[in-house]
Amino acid sequence: MLNRPNALTNESLDARRTVGAQLRERLQELPPSPFEWAAFDPVQALGKSAVSPDLRLATMTRMLCTAPARSAELRALWNESVLTGAYALRIAPHLGGDAQVSGIAGLLHRLGDRLTLRAIAVIEHSSRLRLDAASKADLCAEHGGGQLERVVRAWGVPPLAAATAAEWRRLREFPGAAADATAVYLARLFAIEATAPHFCAPGAIEHAVDELGLDTNILSTLRSDATIAALLNTLH
Repeated sequence: MLNRPNALTNESLDARRTVGAQLRERLQELPPSPFEWAAFDPVQALGKSAVSPDLRLATMTRMLCTAPARSAELRALWNESVLTGAYALRIAPHLGGDAQVSGIAGLLHRLGDRLTLRAIAVIEHSSRLRLDAASKADLCAEHGGGQLERVVRAWGVPPLAAATAAEWRRLREFPGAAADATAVYLARLFAIEATAPHFCAPGAIEHAVDELGLDTNILSTLRSDATIAALLNTLH
């Protein structure tokens, strides 16, 4: 019994080394772009109701959310991203940002993490092992940012949207970051509240809205937005 923790730790380290050794090479295989980003209108794609879901988003769902034993996690990340894009569209004008830039950036803001997680799942399946949660998170943090930069270049995502998709993470370090990145940051909080409220710290959104100097009416407006509610229903 006394040796069990050490045995589990060794198994976790071995799994981390196995996955880590193969991950960089696996991540070089970028998926093809699902559509022409220069012609993509996030207002149209993220503003449709459950009656008429956007086929381009359905294509991305199929492409990005399937992997051995990790599909549920990938789908959760995708749902968060879709809603982040939808909220960012609405928040950006209140901050003096560009709605289209913010919407695309919100949709793509976790793309590097999803591609890293998908690659991890493939390696786990072929190697017949399973990473612990901490190792998975560490590898996603290590590779997600670089993977995002590579794929948005390969896909031809408009430069401002591509930069914003990466920049939102730096908001805590640089509170004066561009309005579009700020919109994505706040939109993500709303998306987490909508999809996984147990992960949203009480008062976090209210504090962020106050800190950004926004009218508090935006809280009730966004939380009661019927179009976003319909979009959320299509994700379940």
